[in-house]
Amino acid sequence: MTLPRRAAALALAAVVGTGCALQPPAELTTPAPGGPASPGPTAGPTAGPTAEPTPTASASPAPLLDLTRPGAARDLVDEILATAGANRAVMVTVTADDASVAVLKAGQPRTWAWRDGRVQEVPTDITYVAQRTFDPDDFALDDLGALFRAAESVSGSRQGQSLQIVDYSGGLVSMSVSTNPESRAVFFHPDGTLLPTLDFTSRWGLREGYADAVGDRHVASAVGFGSSTGVYLDAPQLPGNGLERRQRTARTPVLVTPRTEASDLDTFDPQLVDPDVVWGVLESLQDEEEFTLDTPWSCIVDDRGDAPTPRMHFTVGERSFVTDLAGRVLPD
Repeated sequence: MTLPRRAAALALAAVVGTGCALQPPAELTTPAPGGPASPGPTAGPTAGPTAEPTPTASASPAPLLDLTRPGAARDLVDEILATAGANRAVMVTVTADDASVAVLKAGQPRTWAWRDGRVQEVPTDITYVAQRTFDPDDFALDDLGALFRAAESVSGSRQGQSLQIVDYSGGLVSMSVSTNPESRAVFFHPDGTLLPTLDFTSRWGLREGYADAVGDRHVASAVGFGSSTGVYLDAPQLPGNGLERRQRTARTPVLVTPRTEASDLDTFDPQLVDPDVVWGVLESLQDEEEFTLDTPWSCIVDDRGDAPTPRMHFTVGERSFVTDLAGRVLPD
């Protein structure tokens, strides 16, 4: 968090440390309906018996938060982090009226949340298995309401919306909004823009999937494309002979999956593989009426059969064939 916000949050946390119930900032709360009535004129002395004392009114419940207001979610997450004495989190969860942050203390996860009108530590069921920690300031929490509306436009549901930031897979931290009952999780880039749903029967979808799964990596034992698998990269992991698969599917960010099986394929530079060439092969089949957008297809690039250079192994419908990296069909 930035220094001014951190200083303000620490000041709020100091109030919590005194044992007093911390009142939420005015912009975070929804006023309770029908507040106390204004006092009327003071009555003069009257004759007659002394009136019975009026019973003391019970304390009103803590006001509800409205974290969908711009800035409200960010302010509360900053306050929770300051109270927890942390700058990095293991998990952040925010709903329209509640927020919690899990942090590491002496290597163990502990959770702080807004409860009973103040920030306090709460029981946690989080198990820490080397998840990556992150700075919540790196994620666009400044307008939770806008994120919820964008998620609703994709999922079709706004019931029980909850935003979560957490290590989603293999050290990759993601921000998503889910609903209760579950419709589908909607993922966002850290800057608050929607992670696009990819169509793997389009040039654009193959390009985007390749950029996410391969990026600037230069070692692979296989690169795969497909209508059902999306785009993936298999690379050997050291030490040991296992593989790690980085896979971008249509609706989720990259998934990182360890694979125990060894590979006897030589490695190659995946930057040699051009998704435009893969699409060009499919497009030529489409022109020949041998491929339609609902035809199952896959393309695996590797050097099987002791090929001197990687080759592209296509399966389109019931037809299988091999091309070079330029998309030229090779003889059987």
